Amino acid sequence: MKYGDQLLDLKGRRVTIARIISRITPAPLVNLYVGILFSFFSPIGLGPTLAPSYSLLICVWLMVILPIVPIFYSAFKGTVDLDVSERESRPIFFVFSLCCYVSAFGIYLLTQCHIMSTLALAYFSVTLGVLVASFRTKASVHAAGVGGPGTALIFVFGPPALLVILVWIAVVWARTVLQQHTIQQSVLGLVIGIVVTTIVYVGFY
Repeated sequence: MKYGDQLLDLKGRRVTIARIISRITPAPLVNLYVGILFSFFSPIGLGPTLAPSYSLLICVWLMVILPIVPIFYSAFKGTVDLDVSERESRPIFFVFSLCCYVSAFGIYLLTQCHIMSTLALAYFSVTLGVLVASFRTKASVHAAGVGGPGTALIFVFGPPALLVILVWIAVVWARTVLQQHTIQQSVLGLVIGIVVTTIVYVGFY
């Protein structure tokens, strides 16, 4: 099993740095980072039912692990790389992720965990946006995966979270250096994440 950039003859310090950035910022891991922050440091609490550990457990299972199981299975069989670099292969994986996110949204909604239900709704909406874009171009999932959660952090924690802008820039740079996306595709993914999440948080948070 290999990442898309490992199938290319890329060398040099810039490539090494870009690979480090890419490996620590895939969408599922970013979901985990934000899930930890929201579950244990929510400024509005987690509702009347969920303890932080249970909130995080739901997040890990439905928003981190399950969405990538089909990708790992397909990569193990050799039908895709871990980045699912071929645009035509992406929609089925997006659809499965949408099912996972809507399940998480339902559970958080039933348990009245507003901070996490809004996050799950944002993930669902951003993934749907990237799915729609994928029929025309290969928008960066990495960029959308930091743009969306980063915007959520800004809404929840305010100005200190603006540091995520540095992460946005780094990820767009990294995905372009690794030749997984053009600069336009990377920026498009970022914009989808930011705009869609902003709409969700303005409307529901």
